[in-house]
Amino acid sequence: MGKGITDNINEFTTATQSYIESSISYHKLDIYKKVMRGAVSSTHKLLMAFFLLIAVLFLSIALSIYLGEQLESIALGYLIVGSFYLVLVFIIGLFMKPVIEKKLLRKTSEQFFNSNEDIK
Repeated sequence: MGKGITDNINEFTTATQSYIESSISYHKLDIYKKVMRGAVSSTHKLLMAFFLLIAVLFLSIALSIYLGEQLESIALGYLIVGSFYLVLVFIIGLFMKPVIEKKLLRKTSEQFFNSNEDIK
């Protein structure tokens, strides 16, 4: 007549196992892609921040020397620039933490949960 119930159950079990294995492979690949995208983005941003930090360092030294020459006290020039950075750190630490946290959370969630690029 046709296939027996046992054959149908065996085919169903095989198809289900195949689907589960394919689904696991897809999710592993998807997680790998998202982690690598984040790692590449983080590495790029760290490199940019490093070179920006070097530029700011040299510009700060130059400004300190210039202010020191204008005020006839190199130490005073360094004190003014150092005080500026302390005030900047205080302001950023006090007021910018929620803004930075919100932007960072939004950006990373868009990058992690955006499935539009999976279609490509």
